[in-house]
Amino acid sequence: MRSEARCIPCVIHQCQRIVQMVTQDENKLLSVTHRILDLIQELSLDEPPSLFTSHLLLATYAALGTDDPFVTVKQQMNELGSKAAEAARHKIERSNDPLHTAILYAAAGNIIDVGPHASFDLDAALAKLHFRRDDYKTFRERLHGAERILYLLDNAGEIFFDRLLLERLAGFQLTIAVKPGPILNDATLSDAETAGLKKLGRVITTGARVLGIDLDRSSPEFREAFEAGSDSHSADIVIAKGHANFESVVDASRDAFFILKAKCPVVAGRLGVQEGDSVFFYSPVKTEEE
Repeated sequence: MRSEARCIPCVIHQCQRIVQMVTQDENKLLSVTHRILDLIQELSLDEPPSLFTSHLLLATYAALGTDDPFVTVKQQMNELGSKAAEAARHKIERSNDPLHTAILYAAAGNIIDVGPHASFDLDAALAKLHFRRDDYKTFRERLHGAERILYLLDNAGEIFFDRLLLERLAGFQLTIAVKPGPILNDATLSDAETAGLKKLGRVITTGARVLGIDLDRSSPEFREAFEAGSDSHSADIVIAKGHANFESVVDASRDAFFILKAKCPVVAGRLGVQEGDSVFFYSPVKTEEE
């Protein structure tokens, strides 16, 4: 999906927030803001919001002289996620449909605030959570005859909830994709290691240090897993978590299932839901007419 002009204020605010995480120097905030405004004029709204944003985030990192301003936050997120997921595992096992419940918990992990001083209230989150669109029936149908599943992770912390879902898919050949380097609070190889995901399947990187997926810059290993029917590593089913993966994959040349909360009007409009709604959404292969 392409970006829109109303994405721009959101991106500027995000970059300014990162500056203020690192320094309280007003001159630095002003200089980075000017740099971002200049760079925006060089970018194209034809790119997905995830890629449009990534250019500006990495420019902000460079201006601040930091490679990972979220390193401490991610550690805290993983600690919180680990504790909360253990409690969730027992509830999933006792539910009437453990697979669907695990998908709900994966979605709950995407909406819970896991900042430095946050705590998990899973019962409250799940009490409010329902999928405005739920393509679970299609998912169950697609599982029949499938062998390989590619799972695109989103953030640190919530990857422990993703693990609960991945455990329910242990009968399949799982490939789990993370980022090759830090960007925002996205999960990297070290986060996957912390969550024990290598015990569940093959962990690879997307090959491009951007939010979501950039197939033009992705590694051959990732493309082989992602592109339908490419070879013996090609996934029969793709599951993608979060905003950025939706923005960058929904118009790709293969089908995918998405677990996310629509956190902005641009994504909500594309999903056909209201801002704040959560979905388990299936996007089929696009035809030439589409």
